[in-house]
Amino acid sequence: MLRSRKTGYELDQSPFYCLQSKAKLARLLCLSLTKLKEFTLSEDMYVEKEIFNPERKKSRIVEKPKPELKRIQKRIEELLKQIKLPNYIHGPAKGHSYVSNAKAHLNSAVVRSLDIEKYFPSTTSKRVYWFFHKRMKCSSDVAGILTKLSTYKEHLPTGSPLSPILSYFAHIDMWEDINDIVESAGCTLTVYMDDVTISGNSVTGELIWQIKKQFHRCGLRSNKKKEKYYVGKKSREVTGIIIQRNTLKTPNRQHKKMYNIRKQICVETDSKKYDKLTQRLRGLESQAQQINKANDT
Repeated sequence: MLRSRKTGYELDQSPFYCLQSKAKLARLLCLSLTKLKEFTLSEDMYVEKEIFNPERKKSRIVEKPKPELKRIQKRIEELLKQIKLPNYIHGPAKGHSYVSNAKAHLNSAVVRSLDIEKYFPSTTSKRVYWFFHKRMKCSSDVAGILTKLSTYKEHLPTGSPLSPILSYFAHIDMWEDINDIVESAGCTLTVYMDDVTISGNSVTGELIWQIKKQFHRCGLRSNKKKEKYYVGKKSREVTGIIIQRNTLKTPNRQHKKMYNIRKQICVETDSKKYDKLTQRLRGLESQAQQINKANDT
């Protein structure tokens, strides 16, 4: 059974549902019809940027929409986020977070997690079109325009504000099937973006294989190097949070980051760098407080 949050409306109450007119779509996106046509014909709406991650010691390409397109994508995102989501979706979802995702697996004897490899690049424009045309029942031309506005080089762009929520809807049938499989096994499922966690008294290899088959059906792959398997009372990590003796804890690596930043702040003389370090420290401290607070609710 698919349970949903109380806030928001059902999918068939969305203004996108059964949308047949390009003129109505333009009004919905706060555009003129002429401007909408310009966006659908333009091929120069993204900037690709290489970003180096010093912690992982590797680079990745971020595909960022230009400001005008980004505004449209944020409008589509805003409308999609008003749709009720099932309780197992923790990111991106209002009222849920990586903390609630981890908390759902407290008191579990077994925890297993999977990571979908290159989730956005692997979510194709065909999948996005399928959602708008088949599930939203938009006309083919409206679904095509929405797909054009949402994708880049035939996939979800990595730097778009719309990609996180649309990655769920583009695979909504897969997540529904996976949830049915997990619930039938008497287990708990949570999904935080590309991070999939299953817990229960027993999480069998067969159950994991059934989930992976659903990934494969939709053209997705699990990253075997990032799979995690925890049994018994030992500590486990779920979406970057440590579960220890049925308590959520901030990882030691985050405590180390905060310690190192405090040391840097004490000796920093450049005001801009000082402000940047202070801001980063506040963010990390806020995350730690959020984790601690979750243990009291």
